[in-house]
Amino acid sequence: MDYLRGNLFDTEGQTRFEGLEVIIETRTASGGGEEWSGYFEPPTASGLISGEVFRLVLEDGRARDIEIKAVEATGSGRARILF
Repeated sequence: MDYLRGNLFDTEGQTRFEGLEVIIETRTASGGGEEWSGYFEPPTASGLISGEVFRLVLEDGRARDIEIKAVEATGSGRARILF
């Protein structure tokens, strides 16, 4: 898994979060493309619902639409967003 920073945008291109710390794993999909999975812990989980799609743009220039798979509570009182 890689630790990167990135920005999250909604489907209309509006910035939801900037400078997120993203823990991401990439692997080659059966069709030859790249699949992403991982998580981030935003300052608030407001508006982040399982099944919603957002655009994640990483600091290294890579970008992909991600689907929120789950929203989990952490021991620190924050939410962990899995994609």
